[in-house]
Amino acid sequence: MNLKHPHQTLEKIDGVVETKSYLNKLKLIKNIYIKGSNTAGEICTEVGISLPTVNSLLGDLIASGEIIKHGRAESQGGRKPDLYRLAENSFFIISVDINKFRVRTAIYNSNNIQVSKPEILKITLNNDKDTFDKIGDFLITYLKSSGIPLEKIIAAGISMPGLIDAINGINHTYLKFDQNSLVENFERKLEMKVFLENDARAMTLAEFKFGQNDQYKNVLGIFIGWGIGLGIIIDGKIYQGASGFAGEFSHSPIFESREVTCACGKKGCLESVASGTAIVRMAKEAIEYDHDSILARMTRENNGEIEPYLVVDAALAGDQRAITILSEAGLDLGRGISILIQLLNPELIIIGGSVAEAKQYLVTPIQQALNIYSMAKARENTELTLYKLGKEVGLLGGVAVVNEKIFEEFFQ
Repeated sequence: MNLKHPHQTLEKIDGVVETKSYLNKLKLIKNIYIKGSNTAGEICTEVGISLPTVNSLLGDLIASGEIIKHGRAESQGGRKPDLYRLAENSFFIISVDINKFRVRTAIYNSNNIQVSKPEILKITLNNDKDTFDKIGDFLITYLKSSGIPLEKIIAAGISMPGLIDAINGINHTYLKFDQNSLVENFERKLEMKVFLENDARAMTLAEFKFGQNDQYKNVLGIFIGWGIGLGIIIDGKIYQGASGFAGEFSHSPIFESREVTCACGKKGCLESVASGTAIVRMAKEAIEYDHDSILARMTRENNGEIEPYLVVDAALAGDQRAITILSEAGLDLGRGISILIQLLNPELIIIGGSVAEAKQYLVTPIQQALNIYSMAKARENTELTLYKLGKEVGLLGGVAVVNEKIFEEFFQ
């Protein structure tokens, strides 16, 4: 099957029966890709195709190499049914994780397993076409050097910061240099289907799909790097809002007494007091007071550059000023999260990102603030946890976005 250009394949198919068969095969592949593996009976129920047709289509897809048998499922009485999953080389996707200062990419197979060594491009994210071209050329070079046939790489999943309208493929903050959407520009450059999502929403989706217990359906993902991002999952679906801007909670001015001006131009935003940017600002002030601290020494060893992870490393090494900085950020973050608890009543709140590597130095003050600022009844069934995918969550975010959307346009 042509999974890279299915529309082109459909255009070449003659006859209603052949077209229906091809679309039904896409439905099966979509179902198994999203579920990971499945039985013929479950596919029949979930996709709405008769069991004889499902078995016939599975036979065709096994013969063509897209699907393989993968053990047996638990018995519901009688013989254990066969489990089916996608063959590892059915197709591949390229995941692209972009932040303000670097691009990281890797290729994943149809079972969401990384099959190429990640590579990094250092950039400064802005609206210059030259920056877009550098990213595009970097990705093309990476694809060609991967050794994977380009026709097998069917899509790119891109997660990045900014005010993103994922439905229309537009980033209103970064890489906006002409009248075309960012997705249109990337699709023209890479010659494949491209899916774009805000980094926090993508990472939340990755944790939801690949990291956490699937018993949760109402989840918040809060990721603290240079900025603060929020992803919202309601009833098992990522919530994007009317214009795709849901989750811009970090720019809510909830600290009126604070004098720090946020990057958005307002004072008192959560991001201005609890983000990685705020933590770096406080770290610079701390170093001015103590040139001999662990944090100061680590900064000198890093050529005088302070990044959020450096403050985290200093805290984990026992630097009291770094611990205090993270504690203050955690208390402010918890105060903001308490509002989300009372608005959305989530079952699970995931704390992730480079600053979350501080673990108890961040989570404990967050929990303290929740105890102070949120209603006991509202938070009693809300679990607070650290992210499970760790530093790979950014790349897996791109995978999760493709997983969610790759066949969407055919079955709406």
